[in-house]
Amino acid sequence: MPYTAPTASSLQQHSHATGTMIDALGGAKPVEELAVGDMVRTKDSGYQPIRWIASRTMTKAEFAADPALRPIRIKAGALGSEPGALKPARDLVVSQQHCVLIEDWRCEFLFGEDEVLAPALALLNDSTITIDRTSAEVTYYHFMFDQHEIVYSNGVETESFHPAAAGTDLLDDAKRTELFKLFPQLENNIDAFGPQARATLAAFEVEVLMAC
Repeated sequence: MPYTAPTASSLQQHSHATGTMIDALGGAKPVEELAVGDMVRTKDSGYQPIRWIASRTMTKAEFAADPALRPIRIKAGALGSEPGALKPARDLVVSQQHCVLIEDWRCEFLFGEDEVLAPALALLNDSTITIDRTSAEVTYYHFMFDQHEIVYSNGVETESFHPAAAGTDLLDDAKRTELFKLFPQLENNIDAFGPQARATLAAFEVEVLMAC
Protein backbone atom coordinates (compact mmCIF):
# COMPACT_ATOMS: atom_id res chain seq x y z
CA MET A 1 0.00 0.00 0.00
CA PRO A 2 1.47 3.42 -0.92
CA TYR A 3 2.48 5.63 1.95
CA THR A 4 -0.01 8.45 2.65
CA ALA A 5 1.17 11.66 4.26
CA PRO A 6 -0.70 12.74 7.41
CA THR A 7 -2.41 16.10 7.58
CA ALA A 8 -0.41 18.79 9.38
CA SER A 9 -2.00 20.99 12.03
CA SER A 10 -3.63 24.07 10.55
CA LEU A 11 -2.30 26.09 13.50
CA GLN A 12 1.34 25.54 12.58
CA GLN A 13 3.30 27.68 10.14
CA HIS A 14 5.63 26.23 7.52
CA SER A 15 8.05 29.11 7.19
CA HIS A 16 11.61 30.38 6.83
CA ALA A 17 12.95 32.99 9.26
CA THR A 18 14.67 36.25 8.38
CA GLY A 19 18.19 35.76 7.01
CA THR A 20 17.56 32.40 5.33
CA MET A 21 19.39 32.34 1.98
CA ILE A 22 17.17 30.96 -0.79
CA ASP A 23 18.73 29.75 -4.06
CA ALA A 24 17.38 31.98 -6.84
CA LEU A 25 18.24 32.92 -10.41
CA GLY A 26 21.41 34.99 -10.26
CA GLY A 27 22.42 33.74 -6.82
CA ALA A 28 21.08 33.12 -3.33
CA LYS A 29 18.88 35.86 -1.83
CA PRO A 30 17.78 36.48 1.76
CA VAL A 31 14.18 35.33 2.12
CA GLU A 32 13.15 38.81 3.26
CA GLU A 33 14.30 40.23 -0.10
CA LEU A 34 12.30 37.80 -2.24
CA ALA A 35 9.35 39.21 -4.18
CA VAL A 36 6.52 37.91 -6.33
CA GLY A 37 7.93 36.99 -9.73
CA ASP A 38 11.41 36.11 -8.49
CA MET A 39 12.70 32.90 -10.03
CA VAL A 40 13.63 30.42 -7.32
CA ARG A 41 15.49 27.18 -7.84
CA THR A 42 13.39 24.08 -7.13
CA LYS A 43 14.45 20.46 -6.96
CA ASP A 44 11.74 19.10 -9.27
CA SER A 45 10.78 21.93 -11.63
CA GLY A 46 13.89 24.00 -12.23
CA TYR A 47 13.52 27.75 -11.65
CA GLN A 48 9.94 28.73 -10.81
CA PRO A 49 8.38 32.17 -10.23
CA ILE A 50 7.07 33.01 -6.78
CA ARG A 51 3.33 33.54 -7.08
CA TRP A 52 2.57 34.72 -3.53
CA ILE A 53 4.61 35.71 -0.50
CA ALA A 54 3.72 36.78 3.03
CA SER A 55 5.37 37.33 6.37
CA ARG A 56 4.42 37.58 10.01
CA THR A 57 6.45 38.68 13.03
CA MET A 58 6.04 36.66 16.21
CA THR A 59 6.69 38.48 19.48
CA LYS A 60 7.92 37.47 22.89
CA ALA A 61 4.34 37.66 24.18
CA GLU A 62 3.14 35.32 21.42
CA PHE A 63 5.95 32.89 22.22
CA ALA A 64 4.88 32.91 25.86
CA ALA A 65 1.25 32.30 24.92
CA ASP A 66 2.09 29.54 22.43
CA PRO A 67 5.60 27.98 22.64
CA ALA A 68 4.88 26.11 19.38
CA LEU A 69 5.51 29.40 17.58
CA ARG A 70 9.18 29.49 18.65
CA PRO A 71 11.61 28.69 15.85
CA ILE A 72 13.90 25.72 15.41
CA ARG A 73 17.61 26.38 14.86
CA ILE A 74 19.45 23.82 12.73
CA LYS A 75 23.14 24.51 13.21
CA ALA A 76 25.61 24.55 10.33
CA GLY A 77 26.60 20.99 9.45
CA ALA A 78 23.84 19.40 11.55
CA LEU A 79 22.39 17.54 8.56
CA GLY A 80 25.67 16.54 6.97
CA SER A 81 29.31 17.54 6.96
CA GLU A 82 31.69 16.95 4.10
CA PRO A 83 34.90 18.85 3.32
CA GLY A 84 33.81 22.25 2.05
CA ALA A 85 30.11 21.33 2.10
CA LEU A 86 28.29 21.78 5.38
CA LYS A 87 24.57 21.06 5.40
CA PRO A 88 23.21 23.57 6.17
CA ALA A 89 26.02 25.88 5.10
CA ARG A 90 25.04 28.26 7.93
CA ASP A 91 22.53 28.04 10.77
CA LEU A 92 19.02 27.54 9.39
CA VAL A 93 16.10 28.95 11.40
CA VAL A 94 12.61 27.75 10.51
CA SER A 95 9.23 27.34 12.14
CA GLN A 96 8.63 24.13 14.07
CA GLN A 97 6.50 22.44 11.41
CA HIS A 98 8.60 23.55 8.45
CA CYS A 99 9.74 20.41 6.65
CA VAL A 100 13.21 19.31 5.62
CA LEU A 101 13.83 16.74 2.89
CA ILE A 102 15.40 13.45 3.99
CA GLU A 103 16.89 11.11 1.42
CA ASP A 104 18.50 7.81 2.36
CA TRP A 105 17.91 4.06 2.32
CA ARG A 106 15.78 4.18 5.47
CA CYS A 107 13.02 6.11 3.67
CA GLU A 108 12.55 3.34 1.11
CA PHE A 109 12.91 0.57 3.70
CA LEU A 110 10.38 2.01 6.14
CA PHE A 111 7.96 3.98 3.99
CA GLY A 112 8.44 2.89 0.39
CA GLU A 113 9.63 6.38 -0.61
CA ASP A 114 13.03 7.51 -1.95
CA GLU A 115 12.63 10.84 -0.18
CA VAL A 116 10.36 12.16 2.57
CA LEU A 117 9.69 15.44 4.33
CA ALA A 118 10.25 15.67 8.08
CA PRO A 119 9.06 18.53 10.33
CA ALA A 120 11.96 20.37 11.92
CA LEU A 121 10.44 19.81 15.37
CA ALA A 122 10.75 16.04 14.91
CA LEU A 123 14.50 16.37 14.24
CA LEU A 124 15.35 17.91 17.62
CA ASN A 125 18.44 16.41 19.26
CA ASP A 126 19.20 18.91 22.06
CA SER A 127 22.56 19.59 20.47
CA THR A 128 22.73 20.70 16.85
CA ILE A 129 18.97 20.98 16.24
CA THR A 130 17.20 22.85 19.02
CA ILE A 131 14.31 25.14 19.83
CA ASP A 132 15.63 28.71 19.70
CA ARG A 133 14.68 30.22 23.06
CA THR A 134 17.01 33.23 22.80
CA SER A 135 15.17 35.31 20.20
CA ALA A 136 12.76 37.93 21.53
CA GLU A 137 10.92 37.84 18.21
CA VAL A 138 11.15 36.25 14.78
CA THR A 139 9.70 37.10 11.40
CA TYR A 140 8.50 34.11 9.39
CA TYR A 141 8.23 34.24 5.59
CA HIS A 142 6.01 32.02 3.46
CA PHE A 143 6.29 31.87 -0.32
CA MET A 144 4.27 29.82 -2.74
CA PHE A 145 4.52 28.61 -6.32
CA ASP A 146 1.91 27.14 -8.66
CA GLN A 147 2.48 23.88 -6.83
CA HIS A 148 4.27 22.64 -3.72
CA GLU A 149 8.03 22.61 -4.36
CA ILE A 150 11.30 21.67 -2.72
CA VAL A 151 13.65 24.67 -2.52
CA TYR A 152 17.21 25.22 -1.32
CA SER A 153 17.54 27.07 2.01
CA ASN A 154 21.08 27.70 3.30
CA GLY A 155 22.01 24.71 1.17
CA VAL A 156 19.34 22.43 2.62
CA GLU A 157 16.34 21.10 0.68
CA THR A 158 13.17 22.35 2.39
CA GLU A 159 9.56 22.89 1.40
CA SER A 160 7.75 25.90 -0.02
CA PHE A 161 4.43 27.01 1.49
CA HIS A 162 1.50 24.64 0.96
CA PRO A 163 -1.80 26.24 2.03
CA ALA A 164 -3.56 22.99 2.87
CA ALA A 165 -0.68 21.59 4.90
CA ALA A 166 0.27 24.81 6.65
CA GLY A 167 -3.17 26.33 6.97
CA THR A 168 -4.18 29.97 6.54
CA ASP A 169 -5.35 30.67 10.10
CA LEU A 170 -2.32 32.79 10.99
CA LEU A 171 -2.43 34.92 7.84
CA ASP A 172 -3.84 38.42 8.14
CA ASP A 173 -7.05 39.20 6.24
CA ALA A 174 -5.29 41.11 3.46
CA LYS A 175 -2.85 38.29 2.69
CA ARG A 176 -5.60 35.66 2.85
CA THR A 177 -7.69 37.72 0.41
CA GLU A 178 -4.67 38.11 -1.89
CA LEU A 179 -4.05 34.35 -1.79
CA PHE A 180 -7.65 33.56 -2.73
CA LYS A 181 -7.58 36.16 -5.52
CA LEU A 182 -4.54 34.47 -7.05
CA PHE A 183 -5.89 30.97 -6.44
CA PRO A 184 -9.71 31.36 -6.36
CA GLN A 185 -10.23 27.62 -6.26
CA LEU A 186 -8.75 27.54 -2.76
CA GLU A 187 -11.38 29.73 -1.10
CA ASN A 188 -13.94 26.94 -0.96
CA ASN A 189 -11.53 24.01 -1.08
CA ILE A 190 -8.04 24.53 0.31
CA ASP A 191 -7.09 21.02 -0.84
CA ALA A 192 -7.50 22.13 -4.46
CA PHE A 193 -3.91 23.38 -4.40
CA GLY A 194 -2.76 19.85 -5.08
CA PRO A 195 -0.51 17.27 -3.41
CA GLN A 196 2.57 17.87 -1.32
CA ALA A 197 5.89 17.46 -3.10
CA ARG A 198 6.78 14.48 -0.90
CA ALA A 199 5.16 12.34 1.76
CA THR A 200 5.38 14.11 5.14
CA LEU A 201 6.26 12.02 8.17
CA ALA A 202 4.63 12.31 11.56
CA ALA A 203 6.93 12.85 14.54
CA PHE A 204 6.84 9.22 15.65
CA GLU A 205 7.73 8.10 12.12
CA VAL A 206 10.77 10.39 12.10
CA GLU A 207 11.80 8.92 15.45
CA VAL A 208 11.60 5.40 13.99
CA LEU A 209 13.58 6.46 10.91
CA MET A 210 16.34 8.09 12.96
CA ALA A 211 16.60 5.05 15.22
CA CYS A 212 17.48 2.72 12.32
